[in-house]
Amino acid sequence: MSEKDFLSQFSDSGKPESFREEERIPVQKQRKPVNKGLLAALGAVLVVLLVLSYFLFFAPKIVMPDFLGRNRTDVAAWVKQQGIEPAGIVFEETYDFDTEEGDILSQSVQAGKKVKKDVKINFTMSLGPDPDERIRVPDLESMTKDEIQDWITKNKLSKTKIMTSYHDEVEEGNVIDYSFTGADEDSFTRGSTLRINISKGPTPAGKVTVEDFEKKMFDSLEAWAKSKKINVEKTEAYSDKVEEGYIISQSVPSGRTINEGDTITVVVSKGKAVYMPNMYEWTESQINAWCAKNGVMLASVNYRYDEEGKGECIGQSIPAGRLVSSDDYLEVTISLDDANVAEFIREYGEHASYDDLYRWIKEKNTQGAHLSVSVSYELNDTVEIDHIVSMSKKTKNTDTVNVVVSDGKNIMLRDDTKNDLRWSSLSNEYEVRQLCEYSGVACQISYTKREGLYNGDLVSITRSDDGSRPIAGTYITQRHYIKVVIADNGAAGARPDSMEPGNSGEGD
Repeated sequence: MSEKDFLSQFSDSGKPESFREEERIPVQKQRKPVNKGLLAALGAVLVVLLVLSYFLFFAPKIVMPDFLGRNRTDVAAWVKQQGIEPAGIVFEETYDFDTEEGDILSQSVQAGKKVKKDVKINFTMSLGPDPDERIRVPDLESMTKDEIQDWITKNKLSKTKIMTSYHDEVEEGNVIDYSFTGADEDSFTRGSTLRINISKGPTPAGKVTVEDFEKKMFDSLEAWAKSKKINVEKTEAYSDKVEEGYIISQSVPSGRTINEGDTITVVVSKGKAVYMPNMYEWTESQINAWCAKNGVMLASVNYRYDEEGKGECIGQSIPAGRLVSSDDYLEVTISLDDANVAEFIREYGEHASYDDLYRWIKEKNTQGAHLSVSVSYELNDTVEIDHIVSMSKKTKNTDTVNVVVSDGKNIMLRDDTKNDLRWSSLSNEYEVRQLCEYSGVACQISYTKREGLYNGDLVSITRSDDGSRPIAGTYITQRHYIKVVIADNGAAGARPDSMEPGNSGEGD
């Protein structure tokens, strides 16, 4: 009988029951059913939140009014109230017979539409009827007053006026005469002036006794004449005895009886006659005192650089010896001292811009100086570009002002080794902007289509001073810049997100 090993003692197979191969039966867990109603509700809530966000934060909120028939002032008030950008509001004007001048005829944005503050709106505004439109003049002498008024109204003739006066021969309502100003019947337009005199019939038969108005105010005669239906013709004359505004004489003596509608002519005093003196070499204060004393309006005082009489009068608009009145306006010219640039330095400072100096010299030359300027430029690290480094301090009216103007800093182009940006290996707009900023040099970027390149790829890069490619270690003045051309092929040239500058393309 053969001996059994230790394990054979427990089983004929030589292995205990616990060492037999296990039979594996897969158990499948039962999945919980998806709540479709809950998912639909959550989706609906998300949509509502998105819609509310749009209307709360992104959608235009200003409602476009209907400005048709309103005016420019209404638009300006709305623009100011709503904070609309005025640069986007454009007015165009056109003649329109059917609307009043200033009325708005159309607007490019429909009323009721919601707009943003940077909206662009074109308005067409009426200039009213065209004043240059030719109008046929009818036979006015055969028309009644009502017919003429209908013709005026129908054609909107704003400068055609009807006047009335008594006439013993022309029947009431008929034309006595008419007159054009600057036109005739063949060239008459809507903007021409036409006066039509219509008869009021025979002069009333009332009788009026004339009063004594000599040395009385003209206003008292006007009031009396109006109440008595008397016409007044006024002439004026200087008088040493009768004050200004008072009547010197009247054509009809007091106590005489005249008919209503008759005319009285009166001479009204202009006051004492004043003759213009020769104001040459007068000071400005002397001129002011004379004008105040004699009732002459000093309209303006002009100042001009001149070799003669500093601070004295060198010109007057009214010639000496001419008779003047309170209706006259006097202009005088006063001589100035030399145009010294020390004045400019006191006002603008020693390192003002050259443009300020140029304008100052131009202004002085319009006032009679004859200054010129000689300009030289130098690189300067402390004075701002186009500002004055130094200049001559003293000048006379005919001197040349010598000016040294800053040409700005001399900038060295540097590689940004920390960020591995080099002028010799730039490839896209992002790198160009970074390196220009690092070197402190301006860059001017333009865009062009270029097949085979992505949007933002570098097409070309040159210096503005000599057209060469920028090189690290070379210098460029502050006045110049780096000229850059970048590819832009629209949607077709979009770069994949993984290839954007600064993106390694690896996932998170």
